[in-house]
Amino acid sequence: MDLLARLGLFGRRVLLLHHDDLGLTHAQNSAYQALGFPTGSVMVPGAWASGVRGEDLGVHLVLTSEWPAPRMRPLTEGESLRDEAGYFPSSLEVLWQRARLEEVERELRAQIEAAKRLFSPTHVDTHQGAVLRPDLAEVYLRLAQEYHLVPLVPESLEGLGVPSVFLPDLERLLAQAPFPKVRFLDAYGLPPEECLGFYLDLAKLPPGLYHVVHHSALPTPEGRALPDWQTREADYFALSHPEVRRVLAEFHPLTWRMVRDAL
Repeated sequence: MDLLARLGLFGRRVLLLHHDDLGLTHAQNSAYQALGFPTGSVMVPGAWASGVRGEDLGVHLVLTSEWPAPRMRPLTEGESLRDEAGYFPSSLEVLWQRARLEEVERELRAQIEAAKRLFSPTHVDTHQGAVLRPDLAEVYLRLAQEYHLVPLVPESLEGLGVPSVFLPDLERLLAQAPFPKVRFLDAYGLPPEECLGFYLDLAKLPPGLYHVVHHSALPTPEGRALPDWQTREADYFALSHPEVRRVLAEFHPLTWRMVRDAL
């Protein structure tokens, strides 16, 4: 699907700047409001999900809860999605070993339905790439179609940590998916001191459709309770920097709402 040609943007540098993990903390939600970029996705099982308001919000589908605290629980009763304390599994490896397909579908559907009661979702993506087990990816794409939402589909699986055993079926499934593919970029794995350089280097990108993910959070005591608070604050300060704002202004801005309306 040549989305950029359909939008009259062929040959342009086009940017979906996406705020991940909304609803996780008040610091995360407050950074979304302070930065003023419209696109993000909400963790519906998160404690602050009901506090997010915006014009281009998606559902950040959750199947794992990786930190000692805060932790998230499923909205449904699926035993394969719960650890001994009732929380989501703490790792992708445990999730992919244990998750029963029918229980995953019920949970993803419940999260989308809950999101619809909070806001008007435009798209879906997934926390930690949890749906990259091929059978779960099929459910993810099918539910996106059913609910008329645009799913995040990466142009390449390279660098996403997908187990090699998953790759043949997953690549075939994503290649056949009737949705636009985006070039996925994320500074999350970088040391915080390299975050500003990551955003400034966007100026070097060639034409294409880019999905740049950030996890910005304000520098508050609550935000600093997260183990990765330095990375989240680095995103926030970088995206507030005037030189980064100048680089972002060189791209044609896009929202998932605009993508959905063009399909």
